[in-house]
Amino acid sequence: ICVLLLSCCAKKIGEVQINLDPNGRTDTIYVSELITENPVAELYPTSLTETAPINSPRVAKIYSKGEEFSYLIILAPDKDLNINIKPDSSLTTDSTSDSLVNYLWKSNLDFIDRNSALIFRSENMDSIPLIFEDFEEKREREINKFNDEFGPRVADLLSYQNQARIYAFLFWLGRVSKELEPENSYFDFIERIPGPTEALKSLPDIYLYKYEIEYLRKHRYLEDVPSFLRFIEDSTANDDLTDFLKAVYIRNLIEIPSYWQKHEKLFNTEVLTEVLESEKGNRYHHLIEKPSSSFYASQNGKEAYAFDAIDSSGGKFDFSETNGKVVFMDVWATWCGPCIKQRPRVVEFAKKYRDNDKVRIMMVSVDSSKDKWLSFLQKEKDNEGTDLFIEDGMHSEFGDGYNIKSIPRYILIGRDGKIIDANINEPSLATEDAIENAIGEN
Repeated sequence: ICVLLLSCCAKKIGEVQINLDPNGRTDTIYVSELITENPVAELYPTSLTETAPINSPRVAKIYSKGEEFSYLIILAPDKDLNINIKPDSSLTTDSTSDSLVNYLWKSNLDFIDRNSALIFRSENMDSIPLIFEDFEEKREREINKFNDEFGPRVADLLSYQNQARIYAFLFWLGRVSKELEPENSYFDFIERIPGPTEALKSLPDIYLYKYEIEYLRKHRYLEDVPSFLRFIEDSTANDDLTDFLKAVYIRNLIEIPSYWQKHEKLFNTEVLTEVLESEKGNRYHHLIEKPSSSFYASQNGKEAYAFDAIDSSGGKFDFSETNGKVVFMDVWATWCGPCIKQRPRVVEFAKKYRDNDKVRIMMVSVDSSKDKWLSFLQKEKDNEGTDLFIEDGMHSEFGDGYNIKSIPRYILIGRDGKIIDANINEPSLATEDAIENAIGEN
């Protein structure tokens, strides 16, 4: 077992020192904040020690390249932490608070799975938040057992994680899955959400969802994106938290628009430009700079990002090979269930256009492991279309060029090399019609 030591030795007040065991054999290990994704440390065999300033408890994650293995941790001033890399390359620590934050994450999923019939089939939606009350109290008691080990600030953060993970699911169920109207009494659980504190930075979305319900109950419909930003300001007393929530909201509109259906249709490049100008003084402006650049670059009518990739025979693919062709691109990964489910339809497209030199159907894997990708292709044996691989592609220039923050992602590019549609919902008859129309255009 290889051990990374986050110890207090030689560190200054407000800093954490991170040491990599020189005798251990491992790939690079990364430490970054969970929500902001701000890098905290990067450790590899030739760089054994790093220090990082930590002035308040925050949730972070440790992970290996491609995030194949990751583990949540709580960084706090003066906390000593041993990060263990197991023989199977999975990650863990010897910290009770870290065990608890992972317990809160995973037990949430387990509880939902065990009670899925009751949760998803219930006709009485108002009863569903009540199902989680005992569960929340049980987890709170578990946290309280160890309060003496990590102090009140970390305990408060864990308590918030306990509540926020439950509320995040309840919001998803009501807003996205069931598409309930804001006036529905199901959402009355928002009255139990405590006032915003620094802990919200570890899972901020529940306050944005809460504000959305409150805004729509008051105004009936969303006027525009700037008006919701003003509502965030009016609803959050602390200026720092206000800036943080506004930055996260703007980033979410860019990266996960499906979670913001009432906002998405009001959001375009002109609105983004206006918002970026108004938020120039935002303390967290850096959170929206890179997503904004990707958003602008991936808009319909923009020149498609030219990329290199590896094909299934190990050769190099150059995007210039598609010049003058209509390109339908399926961005996927072997670990993505919905991607695999839709793949047969993409293969049908590839079969249909097999002999059409005006069309290129490409399936671009963004897996972190080339071997897993090749193994999948060997089992599939469909040999249709163009299979390509870009290592960890969602976190590469390719991912930035097409603003790929979730998969599957389907993109249609015209013969002129410009994006026709960068956000196709699914490969369908309508998609096939769009391909045919693109073929007919000069």
